[in-house]
Amino acid sequence: MSLVFRLLKRSTGLLGHVAILAFLLITTGASAQIDQEVYDKGEKIFKANCAACHKPDKDMTGPAVKGATQRWEGKGDLHEWIRNSQGYIKSGNPYAKQVFEDHNKIIMPPQAVSNEDIDAILYYADNYAPAGAKPGTTAPAPETAAQPSSNWEWLLITGLLLLVVLLSLGGVRHQLSNAVREKQGLNPEPPLGTWGRIKRWAGRNKGWASVAVLLLVVWGSVLCWNFLFRIGVYGGDKAEHYKPSQPINYDHTLHAGADNLAINCQYCHSGAEKSRHAGIPSANVCMNCHQAVSEGPATGTAEIAKIYEATGWDPTTMTYSGPEKPIVWNKVHNLPDHVYFSHEQHVAVGKIECQECHGPVDTEMDQVQQWTPLTMAWCLDCHNTTEVTVAGSDNGYYKEIHRRLAETPMGQRELRKYLEDEKITVRELGGWECAKCHY
Repeated sequence: MSLVFRLLKRSTGLLGHVAILAFLLITTGASAQIDQEVYDKGEKIFKANCAACHKPDKDMTGPAVKGATQRWEGKGDLHEWIRNSQGYIKSGNPYAKQVFEDHNKIIMPPQAVSNEDIDAILYYADNYAPAGAKPGTTAPAPETAAQPSSNWEWLLITGLLLLVVLLSLGGVRHQLSNAVREKQGLNPEPPLGTWGRIKRWAGRNKGWASVAVLLLVVWGSVLCWNFLFRIGVYGGDKAEHYKPSQPINYDHTLHAGADNLAINCQYCHSGAEKSRHAGIPSANVCMNCHQAVSEGPATGTAEIAKIYEATGWDPTTMTYSGPEKPIVWNKVHNLPDHVYFSHEQHVAVGKIECQECHGPVDTEMDQVQQWTPLTMAWCLDCHNTTEVTVAGSDNGYYKEIHRRLAETPMGQRELRKYLEDEKITVRELGGWECAKCHY
């Protein structure tokens, strides 16, 4: 046995040395990969001097800084260009003039930076990695969002398991107690049953019993609270989608699907780009096509005949000769009365696709349904994560915002603050102000 222990001890020591050697190799390789001190210095100078108009890895108002050394190789003095671009353009350098022309003749003010500072900026940009990724490495591909774990379910399972263990131990204790009583010549205690053992335990451990009752009350209250908050809320990953029946079986996948008719959403919902309301198309819009198309691929003539009845169209004489009857559609998406929402602002200005809010209407909805919850939390989350293209936007409002931010010292400080995460979100432009939606 002693020989076995000695061998184990030796092997363990050998494994330890191998592990230490592997660790040193890994850390040495990592430190050789990137100079963190230079990277941090470059990041600090970039955010203080450059971030108002540049991004490290892509064009903004000015060109991306990443790869500038390679782009300028053999074409001029990059250090002089960064320090005083206008003076360098006047010197007659053709590449400097080309960069100035390619970026809308936007003037870059002189920068009070040394060659060492510029080298640090360029090093930071060339090794830049988005937030969460290791500098000098390629950022990992985005993964599909995992479903959130139900913590309360695991808590319930753990509690039930502990309860089973406690009851089992209580039963064992009861049997041992009866064995002792039998040895002492006493009568055994009568069986109490599960509920009786719980009451006896609670009587003997009033403090712990009070804590258990308090936890149960709090847990029940939270469940009740969450249940009440879901009343009237539809859509989302864990909720039932609201899907009311309609007077006419209109198939969105047939009409809007790319593999079928591929009709643009705004052909029917024409108000989405120019009004607060997207609008429900009148039956006359349907008749633009269905004067000629009287039979559908799935429903035959039955559903299209309802459109003819509503418009008073006689397919035999090809005239509007009958009485008109309005189609009473059932509303699917319904926001509270105290909420202001404008389709025009989101579609025309924000360039939001219809599917962002209405779900895969064109691929999965033979009958339209409410896909997203449309709660305040859902809207705020969207405003908090949606990026706004301010620099280079063709929207006059955003152009003016960027001009004001970029041309004043206070605005530049605000712009640098916004760009700490490399993007400007709706929230940072006031998208979380109460009066945006409630006034």
